[in-house]
Amino acid sequence: MEYNKRTDGSVGDRYKFYKDPSNYKSNFMPYAKETNFFIAGHFYGDGAPYLFTRENAKSDDFSINIVADISCDIDGPVASTLRASTIAAPFYGYDPQTEKEVDYDSKGAITVMAVDNLPCELPKDASEGFGEMFMENVIPAFFDEDASGILHRAKMTEKNGLTERFGYLQDFLDGKE
Repeated sequence: MEYNKRTDGSVGDRYKFYKDPSNYKSNFMPYAKETNFFIAGHFYGDGAPYLFTRENAKSDDFSINIVADISCDIDGPVASTLRASTIAAPFYGYDPQTEKEVDYDSKGAITVMAVDNLPCELPKDASEGFGEMFMENVIPAFFDEDASGILHRAKMTEKNGLTERFGYLQDFLDGKE
């Protein structure tokens, strides 16, 4: 709600904003003047104000030169998002003066990362990372008599109770927390 304010000056309410964003206008420029990096992961519905427009991006006060647009609304509330980028080629440039795509390292360009399926990559990345660490650190413990103690440290229960390492959970189990 910090990025949007009611057009009548009254206090905004996010639930009313989600239901009818037409009574709001952007309040993003105070932030765009102070930072050079913006991660956009916003709500954008029909009638909602743009966070920053192409005119805003042309302003001398506009300091943002890197945008990571997770929401990836093409030609929408983040003026620099002209198209979706890809995992293989995640960056492109936006020239605010010409309003055209340029190389991301061009002078005066806003570097844009707008991978539309990026949220799908996070669980994939996490799963692959977990799997690699599990194979490297845990699987060998089953075959080397737990030489590193990893299985011992992970054991939460033994002989109908919590191990010493996990004893702090006893109050929770007893319903005291």
